[in-house]
Amino acid sequence: MFQRFFRIWEFLAYSLWVSPFLFALGGAAFAVLVISLPAYGLGDILPSFWPGFDQLANIRDLLQTLLATLVTMTTFALSITMVVLTLAAGSLGPRMIRNFMGDSKTQNALGTFVGSILFLITSLLLMGDMPETAPIPQLSVTIGIALFVVSVFVLILFVHHLGRSIVADEVIQQVGGNLENTIKSASSTLNEPIQKAQKAQVDLPDRMEISDDEAIYAKCSGYVQGIDYKKLCDVATQHDVCVSLIVRAGQHAIKDDIIGCISPAPNKTLKADISACRTAISNTILMGNHRTAMLDVEFAVRQLVEVALRALSPGINDPFTAISVIYRLGRALPHAMMFRYPVGMWCDDQDITRVQASLSDFTGMIGAAFDQIRQSASAKPDVLLPMAEVIESLIKLSKSDHQTTTLQDHARLILRASERDIPEQVDRKTVETAINRVLRTHKK
Repeated sequence: MFQRFFRIWEFLAYSLWVSPFLFALGGAAFAVLVISLPAYGLGDILPSFWPGFDQLANIRDLLQTLLATLVTMTTFALSITMVVLTLAAGSLGPRMIRNFMGDSKTQNALGTFVGSILFLITSLLLMGDMPETAPIPQLSVTIGIALFVVSVFVLILFVHHLGRSIVADEVIQQVGGNLENTIKSASSTLNEPIQKAQKAQVDLPDRMEISDDEAIYAKCSGYVQGIDYKKLCDVATQHDVCVSLIVRAGQHAIKDDIIGCISPAPNKTLKADISACRTAISNTILMGNHRTAMLDVEFAVRQLVEVALRALSPGINDPFTAISVIYRLGRALPHAMMFRYPVGMWCDDQDITRVQASLSDFTGMIGAAFDQIRQSASAKPDVLLPMAEVIESLIKLSKSDHQTTTLQDHARLILRASERDIPEQVDRKTVETAINRVLRTHKK
């Protein structure tokens, strides 16, 4: 159920056609409803200043004209959308296309056009069987005109939205907001298991030490898109075993790779049906061909980092965008400090440890945020300096000595990169001064 629900939700949320399809159904149903209203005399309630028509042929001609214009507008909107997607893929990265397709404003704008078109088409079809002496469907044509006017204004707003959506700063803020939401969501879900594992100092088994009899194998090749830890804990409780997962969301596994092991519960022997247990465990692990942001914070970080790497490429050479990304990462990463330990632990109702699993921690997230940017900007002091500023701010907010040490290690890497690749002594001295300030900063 977990895998099926997640796949359906992700498919629908990031499909450009779902919202227009629903609008189309609504437009057709609304047309059927509206065109039947005059038969009950409801058309007479319209105000006297409302535009009126006395011939059915005139109404048909007007609706046909509006329909042709709306189709042209919709074609224009779709063409603009394809241009924006092409520009986004080239300048911001191909993985940004998924975010554009999942944008609710774009989906609803296209849905407005398609819904209006279906309203007009359905109205014309229903009017086709009407005799000339039939009551004039005043309400239908009035609503058709209103939908056309609304569509014109929606087109203007749609073009404005698309124009802003490919501005680098807007994309950075949007992706950064998604990153913060992902971190907060994962933190609320995993904070308690992380605290339990840190208190117990849980260590996961080494892959090479797991025997074939107890091993859990990947059911297919792909990325680990998500893990239902609560369901996994219930499975382990049902089979009276302890499950240790050495993979986490975002990692890639090849079919039949060892991704964990099954061990007996404390002070018990392993009596479970291993084959059935493996099958039940596999059903709690979602595998797919691409990474998702569900419990995969590092992927959400890398989406933002990709914008900076594109900006730093020789073909674009836009350090200002990279600097904006660094500062946006600096705003999001304090939320990641709750991930203090790389393992989570889940217990059953009797407080027996049932699941131990590898998780992303602050060290991995900092590496995902800064490593590639530092490597691409090693000769750019204007990019290295903001990184030093962000690291200095993060050190003051760190939750443990380990986090402080990790941040200072990244500061030293920046210093070594500047000493190696920046030829100008004055620029190197500026970076060195910033890094020395970071290294003198201690956790309060």
